[in-house]
Amino acid sequence: MKMLSENAKVVLLGLLLVALQGCSSLKESDYVPKSPETLSEWMVEGAMELRANGVKSKSNFYFKQIDENYELAILGDNPVGKPKAVIRGNIYEPESEMLDVIGGYEAEKVAQHFQSVMKASSLSYWVRGLPATADANVTQQGTNLAKKIEEDGWKIYFHDYMSVTGNYKLPAEIKFNGDKKELRLDLVRAETGYLTNPCGQNVSEADIAAANGDETAASDNAVQTLVPRDGSAPLPRWIDEANFCKQLLKIHDNELPDPRVGLYGPDSMMWRLSGMALPGSFGAGRALLLQVAHPWVTAGIDEHSVVRNDPLGRARRTFYHILSVTYGSMPQVMASANQVRDIHEEIEGQLPEKSGAFERGSEYRANEINAMIWVHATLWETIVHMYEEMEEPLTQQEKDRFYEETKLFAMLFGIPESALPADWNEFMEYNRAMWASPQLTVTPAAMQLKNDLFKAQSIWMIFPMWGQEIITSAELPPRIREQYDMKYGWWQKMNYGWMRAGAWTMGALLPKNMERQAVYHEAMARLEGKRLGGVNQFFIEAFFDKERLVN
Repeated sequence: MKMLSENAKVVLLGLLLVALQGCSSLKESDYVPKSPETLSEWMVEGAMELRANGVKSKSNFYFKQIDENYELAILGDNPVGKPKAVIRGNIYEPESEMLDVIGGYEAEKVAQHFQSVMKASSLSYWVRGLPATADANVTQQGTNLAKKIEEDGWKIYFHDYMSVTGNYKLPAEIKFNGDKKELRLDLVRAETGYLTNPCGQNVSEADIAAANGDETAASDNAVQTLVPRDGSAPLPRWIDEANFCKQLLKIHDNELPDPRVGLYGPDSMMWRLSGMALPGSFGAGRALLLQVAHPWVTAGIDEHSVVRNDPLGRARRTFYHILSVTYGSMPQVMASANQVRDIHEEIEGQLPEKSGAFERGSEYRANEINAMIWVHATLWETIVHMYEEMEEPLTQQEKDRFYEETKLFAMLFGIPESALPADWNEFMEYNRAMWASPQLTVTPAAMQLKNDLFKAQSIWMIFPMWGQEIITSAELPPRIREQYDMKYGWWQKMNYGWMRAGAWTMGALLPKNMERQAVYHEAMARLEGKRLGGVNQFFIEAFFDKERLVN
């Protein structure tokens, strides 16, 4: 019986990998990486091994640079530990380099050994695949990608590159060969911005100080403000860049002391609920259709997006940012928040027709509090709803704790806490009010988006899309399901029943580490100072066409 169970796991895993070929056929076009010369604040981390002067030194390390100032931190055996020795300096004043020893003799020996063969100021360039001087001899292997650099008595070979946030590629494996000296760097991950300031460059401290984002709530009861009882549309509340930045600074400066962990971390309710693979996969269609039932959201997507031609690509990009904020390090979180803000800033217009509570010609913008709260609400209510459906019931305390965590997510998009429902019960009151409100009206454009969403883009996707449509129909609130003209009769109920049974069976048979989605495992690898690799790496590349999301 045990052998049968193990064989079943292998077969199921094989079937999953075959099915994912359908997703992997949905590739985004290759991009030309940006030049790493443009980086002003960045860091890389990994392991070094140096052989020189008859001595061998090994240590984990990170190299960080803010403008012209850099630091090379020697970490010892712990890849995520505190620095034990730090070499600091200025790239324009290499002779001013200083060594601070914090953690004892061994770290000091490694740092001094490194200093005996190389200035850390040169490493500032080489770990980005750049020459340090104009006299270097550089062999390229592609646009902005060096293959070999000969400089300062070293032959430097770049054997692999890693894709990192911001459309950069940085070296992943570097070998230095010199006269009776060798250095090897194995780089695990990198940050490419937002190390010191979470905001963009277009807002001043005076603008932020004058921002009145905390005064946006017009009532003690947020639900009445968001869903007027007379069925009218709520008053628009735009989010400008100063108010957006004000919310980011609250999180960046006050909330989270460990940038590696990010917004939440493994002990959070957010990671516990969103990390499970089955609830997320079963609930994705529900959340998306609840979002586009809002005419503003539909108009923004329909008039400013390529979703008609690539609905799964649009969904993939949406969930890329959601997962980056949920599981990323703090620099990755802030980068994603700013990217979404910039995308949303271009989305504005007028409704082409009267749609429920919204009049024809009424102005919409993506960076508007009421609409963004609704988009956020669809995510968090769906996560809890599907988790309880597929996994286990949650206590009131757990729901309250989860909802408090979601407020941080909302703040990252400029939504002040005062505009949100106060607690889980009020949040659910808001959701139920919206389900019944004419604010949610399925327009012809929303209907077309629904049809496009469930249209198979390849033969591999026919069954998954058919199944996702049935699952979504089953889980939507009845009024919204009817507006989308989605059937849920005996045939759909029967199929949904065996899909759920099959999902539970698969969950029981699959290896334990596949209960959670791949991005969860990638985030855990980051916390341990490791690369991901293996089947979870395959899943990320298949679904997102990216080498890494949050590592």
